Amino acid sequence: MKPPVNFWKKEKAFSQKRSSNIELLRIVSMFLVILGHYLPFRGMPTNETLENDVLGTLFNLELHSICIVCVNCFILISGYFGIHWKLKSFSNLIFQILFWSIVCPIFVSVITGSFDRVDIFKYLYSNIFFRWFVVSYIGLYMMAPMMNKFIETVTRRELGLFILAFYLFSTIFGYIGKAIDFNEGMSVISLVGLYLIGAYLRKNQDGIFSYSKYIYLGIYFLAGFVMVGIAALALKVGITASPYGYLNPIIIVESAALFLFFKKLDIGSISWINWIATSAFAVYLIHMDSSVYSLFVTACKYIESHYSLSFLYALIFMIGVFVVSVLADKVRIWVYKYTVQRWLKL
Repeated sequence: MKPPVNFWKKEKAFSQKRSSNIELLRIVSMFLVILGHYLPFRGMPTNETLENDVLGTLFNLELHSICIVCVNCFILISGYFGIHWKLKSFSNLIFQILFWSIVCPIFVSVITGSFDRVDIFKYLYSNIFFRWFVVSYIGLYMMAPMMNKFIETVTRRELGLFILAFYLFSTIFGYIGKAIDFNEGMSVISLVGLYLIGAYLRKNQDGIFSYSKYIYLGIYFLAGFVMVGIAALALKVGITASPYGYLNPIIIVESAALFLFFKKLDIGSISWINWIATSAFAVYLIHMDSSVYSLFVTACKYIESHYSLSFLYALIFMIGVFVVSVLADKVRIWVYKYTVQRWLKL
């Protein structure tokens, strides 16, 4: 048997210069995060809404189907490129989290006239320790060297079988059994599974992974339509528990399909896409900051209560949130470059 190929080293040049197609997926995924955080303010679909407003309820369910892949795709990207331990990248991640955890509450306190050092400290503590994705992603980052070593030493078949076993366990005990360790997909163990899938998609370039990009786009939408049908049927028979969730195997397939669609896009390297993508994570950190999120909630509620075509206005609002967050993060990047990066001589 041939020894497994160290694909991290083989693709070193590839990792250093990321393709804009995947960076575009990073941008789309983060915008879908904002969309997902807006959807609850449109009202939760119920059996009553399905009977009284069929099209409106199905539209809301379809929006859920479209955006539920956001976190999964974001981690698939990390697994595809691989998280490699470097002081520069790790310090940048930690600095980014700390920077917005401090700046956001101070900024909100100043503009609202409610500056309080104790409250700012509470916001800082909450932003670091009570946002599941921040904690889980740091955990994933810490585990990456061990996972990379495992990925390097196993064959494609062995990695694929491990992923199948992992998701059999995840589906039974995490998705169906609601095991607390999985936290409905909002945990580091769930991110590990997605990271491994991303790595597998990098290793495997043939077979079902060599189809046209339109095939994968079709699978993405088909899986979304299936989820709408399942959700609508559940509402019809009186099941209140939502089938949507990061651990749902249909949504895992849907996420992988969207990833493969973008992977197949041949758009070369586009500087403005790469420029925006470097600040995609900041969009999450800013709009989900404990102090900023209350303003986000207020804006969403206002839009839903004052406009008949609320989704169009909400779409404009969400684009605005994304653009402002990206532009603001360029200031953070400049500060990091001329403080921490110089101090550490990176």
